[in-house]
Amino acid sequence: MQQLIFGLANGSIYALMALAIGMVSSTTGIVNFAHASVVMMGAMVSWWMMVIYGLSYLPALIIAIVVSIVLNIVMYEACVKKLGNLQHNVGWIITLFGASIILDNTARMVFGTEPQAFPYLFEGKMVTIGDANILLHELMMITIAIVIGIVYQTVIKKTRFGRAVRAVAFRPSTAELMGIKSEYIILLCFAMAGAVAAVGGVLIAPITFASYTMTLSIGLKGFAAAVLGGFGNAKGAFIGGLSLGIIESFISIFIPAGIKDSISFVIMIVVIIFLPGGILSAKIFNKNGFASEKV
Repeated sequence: MQQLIFGLANGSIYALMALAIGMVSSTTGIVNFAHASVVMMGAMVSWWMMVIYGLSYLPALIIAIVVSIVLNIVMYEACVKKLGNLQHNVGWIITLFGASIILDNTARMVFGTEPQAFPYLFEGKMVTIGDANILLHELMMITIAIVIGIVYQTVIKKTRFGRAVRAVAFRPSTAELMGIKSEYIILLCFAMAGAVAAVGGVLIAPITFASYTMTLSIGLKGFAAAVLGGFGNAKGAFIGGLSLGIIESFISIFIPAGIKDSISFVIMIVVIIFLPGGILSAKIFNKNGFASEKV
């Protein structure tokens, strides 16, 4: 039980990262290589607000969300928008990598190089389930991730904004002809991805500690989860993230900790080779009508 909850907790963060990556990927066709750095900035800003300015958890989180949204909007305007056709001009790879390096170094200069303890939700209290002692914070990580996933799916499926996002994801030029402002929709998707990044950063920071290097490994696993579920596939993001977290948690029982992180990338390589559309592109899922459309 302890390993399962720990795997689901970590997997929920991978799922949130994969979901945010998919928000941008589905509407632009690009991968935001700076996303992990935005997650880190969200955590560091929240820590700064709580420790330096004495704010409580929720106000600090709200400020972190605002900062992360602004960072993502600035990143879109400076690193993506000016490049024109993103399918033909792959300069976004360099600009987004550059943005990631700038954010990491900015965090190092502003917040320092030492990892900082980040407070748990509910002050680190635990509940006992069978023989397992489970942090309430871990249960909240899972709950919050599921709520965000459900809200996002509901917005995408049931609202005018969601229909606009799906139209832009399907064919931006046609969406423009139908009166949908594709650029505005893309900007909002970047903003939503920034908000989700801040929430993910604050949730994972108590486990990793808050530092400018906190997402070096987790960020790559978020990409692995996105690949596993299929880029732009909201349901796939959660299936990929949670599956990855559970697999990591249970495999760590049998293998040395030093090579545990490599498992995620072995799985990613296998999926890229055999199921480039993600696990939901497998025939077994399509046969049963389970595969979800990419959004």
